Amino acid sequence: MLCSRRLLVACFLAVLCGCSQSGPKIELAPCKGTVMYEGKPVSGAVVTFAVSNSPLAIATTDSSGSFIMTTAGRKGAPIGLAKVGVSKSQDSSSTMPTSPKADDMIKMAKDEMKKPKTVKKPPIPAKYANPEQSGLTADISADASANDFSFILND
Repeated sequence: MLCSRRLLVACFLAVLCGCSQSGPKIELAPCKGTVMYEGKPVSGAVVTFAVSNSPLAIATTDSSGSFIMTTAGRKGAPIGLAKVGVSKSQDSSSTMPTSPKADDMIKMAKDEMKKPKTVKKPPIPAKYANPEQSGLTADISADASANDFSFILND
């Protein structure tokens, strides 16, 4: 639960930073993939791609575990080696908008803080939530056909 709150705050900050960029635009490439856990697709998970010196790319998985990355409201992910995070809150009804806006992120963070605090086993292992510690990576290429990633999560 704490990890999902931290992720919401991180995504909120990434959206704000990405929206206020006044420098050169980061080159993005179309990027998609799937997330599986225990042999099943993971629905409603937030996937984050962190490429050095670039805004955070985010997506939410659909019922088939598929996702399409967006960065600062634009389709695609920054080109380069990305550290990947995957998280899913206990309540799968609160999913990340595909193109989050600052107001959406604030509302989601407030709603999350109002929820009762209970400790349950996370739907996927918590180790995957932090891109710096998950061990997951994606090498995003300018060639869109090379940017179809499959993440199979294990305990």
